[in-house]
Amino acid sequence: MSASYIGMDIGTGSVKLAYREGGTVKLVKCPLPDNLVGENGVIAPETLAALLAQIRKDERIKPRDVVMVLDDNSTFFRHVTLPPMTDAELKLNLPYEFRDYIDEDPGMYVYDYAVDEVPLKDDGTPDRLELYAAAASRKLVEDRASMLRRAGYHLKITFPSQMAYMRLLLGYLERYPEEDGLHQVFIDIGYERMSVHLFQGSKFKAFKTIDFGCRDLDMAIADLKGVDRHVASTYKQGNFEGVLDTPECMAVYDRICFEINKVINFYNFSNDSDVERMYLLGGGVEISQLMEVITRSFPIPLETVVMVMPGDIQQLPNVGTYALAIASLLEGEAI
Repeated sequence: MSASYIGMDIGTGSVKLAYREGGTVKLVKCPLPDNLVGENGVIAPETLAALLAQIRKDERIKPRDVVMVLDDNSTFFRHVTLPPMTDAELKLNLPYEFRDYIDEDPGMYVYDYAVDEVPLKDDGTPDRLELYAAAASRKLVEDRASMLRRAGYHLKITFPSQMAYMRLLLGYLERYPEEDGLHQVFIDIGYERMSVHLFQGSKFKAFKTIDFGCRDLDMAIADLKGVDRHVASTYKQGNFEGVLDTPECMAVYDRICFEINKVINFYNFSNDSDVERMYLLGGGVEISQLMEVITRSFPIPLETVVMVMPGDIQQLPNVGTYALAIASLLEGEAI
């Protein structure tokens, strides 16, 4: 195993950390104030740096190198096919693969790639390169690195959420190779939004972001109880007066299922193959009432993301909430 790392996932509602201490994975979650993190990134980096420094102090976290997952709004990610070329040639050519996606100066972005496969010709030489390519704002990466330095950390790697899921699947398929090729989706039920990522085996196929999530549940509870959203969130967490079983909350669960179903039906139609398994993660997996409704609504085998985690991590509490932070930790350890 390589040096110690901290896997970090900065969401709109909380920041999650995963790291090893004495061979055991430790998980830490810190709620974030409203409007600290928005669609365009960290709005108050000084405040977040102070929070991260306090987490480091309170938890006595020893590792400093951070592997940070970037959400779907922060990166461009695609599969590309290129002729055989060197690493230096790839770095020159990658910006051109995003010319239809990035309107700004390509030099304002950083680029990276991971090899999917290299098919060979009959004579054994490479025929082409099948790659996963990613691009992220240079300013965003530099700002994250600066923020972490102020908090006593060091940003080692950033990588997109698609690669985080692939990291989990690669480890799972090493243990269960007979399941390679399975059509499956990861459904992240977050605070402000949900994301649905489709894979065949460990190969990424597509993703969709849905602007609906647990915040809508807070808003429904706030309207029902006549309180503000922050109080409503505490009601949700403690199921105050059985609020999570009310028709108002059931309507939110139904809407979540409806939105997920739309994406899955589109995937099935576009790929001429049915999704065969669903993995759930994110803060929504902690709401048992929501999980019951999703389970009843889909005939597809349904699992939490715990299933694709290494055995020593599966036993940890609330793994679904920390899935992307854990995947980031595993990515660092695979270096």
